[in-house]
Order: sequence, then C-alpha cells, then structure tokens
Amino acid sequence: MPKSVPSPISLIVTVYNRAAYLPLTLDRILAQTQPNFELLIWDDGSTDNSLQIAQSYAFTDDRIRVISAPHQGISLSLKSAIALHLLSLPRLGR
Repeated sequence: MPKSVPSPISLIVTVYNRAAYLPLTLDRILAQTQPNFELLIWDDGSTDNSLQIAQSYAFTDDRIRVISAPHQGISLSLKSAIALHLLSLPRLGR
C-alpha cells in the first residue's frame, strides 16, 4: 500500500510491561480479514521487552509504527498516541 494514501482503519495499542501478552495481541490484530489498516503501538516506557517485541513486528510489517515514550500512564499515553496519529493525517481542504 502506498504511504501517501491513509488507511481507512487506524488502531492504537498502548503498552506498558505487557511482553507476555503482546505477541498474541499483535498476532490477532494481524490475522484480521481486513488487511487495509495501520497500527500504532505506543510503548509507555516499558521495562520488560515489550518495546523489542513491538519493534520486531514493525520490522516485518510496514502497517505497524512503534513509538517509544517515557512512562506517563495509560490516560496520557493514549491521548499522546491519538494526538500523534491525528497530526500525521493529511489535511483536507488545503
């Protein structure tokens, strides 16, 4: 899929020390029948290997983007991830 065309579906997953659950979560997302989506994984300063797992998935699938940030908690992490996503969308009407 060309990078200039935004996906109609955007998924955001925030992660903090969930290495035990992350592979299954990502495998299930990637197994969906709708292939035209983008996935933003926001790592909230994990101290386990959650970030490395997310990065390994992103390396093999260009629909996945990983952001590593200092720990700030679920609410601020989700707000930050959504804001980043909205800023990356093409502006309409310009």
